[in-house]
Amino acid sequence: MENIMKKLDYQPANLTDYELESPLSTMTDFFDNNELHDVREKAWQLYKGWVNNSVDFAEGDENADMLYFYTQLIEFINAAFIHTERRKLEITP
Repeated sequence: MENIMKKLDYQPANLTDYELESPLSTMTDFFDNNELHDVREKAWQLYKGWVNNSVDFAEGDENADMLYFYTQLIEFINAAFIHTERRKLEITP
């Protein structure tokens, strides 16, 4: 856990001590408060907005990097959703 905290300290983080010890609770809360299809749509809207607003300054590599990031973000969201749903099934009697 110490190595994780060292990496986290270099990034802005606003997680409580409980959330640091139990990140699944944060992911569960996120998906309990946001429908999966809405999360995907909002991520798409953010990406579209970035593309539309970056026309004047973004280069080809930057555009490719952002598209790759968007793709990975959607994969991460889907994996986090699957993980949290599986954990709910394990915890529920």
